[in-house]
Amino acid sequence: MNLGRRLPPFDALIVFETAVRVGSFSSAGRELGLTQSAVSRQIAKLEAFLGDSLFLRSPTGVQLTSSGETYASEIARLLNDMAGVTDSVRAWRGPRQVTIACSRGIGDMWLMPRLPSMNADIPGLELRLRVTDDLDHLRLDEFDLAIFYRRDAPTGVHAVRLGNEEIVPVTCPGGAMLADMRPPTLLAIEDPRREWMGWSDWCRSAEVALPEATRHWRLGDYRFAVEAAAEGIGIALGWTWMIRQQLEDGRLVEAHSYRFRSNGGFYVMRSAHRHARRIVREIEDWLIASNRCAESGRGLSDHAARAAAPPTPDQREG
Repeated sequence: MNLGRRLPPFDALIVFETAVRVGSFSSAGRELGLTQSAVSRQIAKLEAFLGDSLFLRSPTGVQLTSSGETYASEIARLLNDMAGVTDSVRAWRGPRQVTIACSRGIGDMWLMPRLPSMNADIPGLELRLRVTDDLDHLRLDEFDLAIFYRRDAPTGVHAVRLGNEEIVPVTCPGGAMLADMRPPTLLAIEDPRREWMGWSDWCRSAEVALPEATRHWRLGDYRFAVEAAAEGIGIALGWTWMIRQQLEDGRLVEAHSYRFRSNGGFYVMRSAHRHARRIVREIEDWLIASNRCAESGRGLSDHAARAAAPPTPDQREG
């Protein structure tokens, strides 16, 4: 996709927004340090790109057309948004500042419970969380570290595999097992990108046929689905890497003996082409060590993350 063929000339947009804001081509020229004829040429270039007139010209001045009014409103909003994002990025560059991107499910179920220990173990940390379920449209320059589920091993980044994909139906203690619930109520999330495995994938692999009367609740958020299962509303699919603590605490129990395993996994990633600052490497090592401690059933001491051994070669991808 060639974005250059679809995006209008940026200089012309700036001139257009200025002319609209100050009310004339001559005033826009004075603000921008351009002649009135140069402003006119930029506006004409933008109109040629759009294939539509933005201004009505007359001997007494210029006036926006209906198309120009609509376009001016949207362009002003977008330029203001761009300025705000740019100022935010420029301000976020201190030596202890780190941006972590993650999906909402991982943020809620895996990362959030670790934040108090992270705050205690890493003095002076300033953290920004970028929570999104759309990794495919997340640029590498938008984060220092990212924690996401991937069906396939990530490429083009430095990646460490934190956990494998293992899925088992879960419910509340004392709740009916999947085979005994009549009719079963299945708790799920909406995923238009079909990145996460769903009930149909699990049933196909487990060779389980659900009755026609099966009820489906789509709760839109993985934490909602897990909490609903813990409250006895129904049965959710549990990614064991994310709900390990709930299973160990007994807040959730397995509702079926079959555990679905795929090639997918959960990864912590960073750009392979950008220098990783010391604080970024420190946080990355801390996350890996925290994950290992959880897998081994040990707590993470104040200095465990910094003293942890580096990941083994088979953990690193990309």
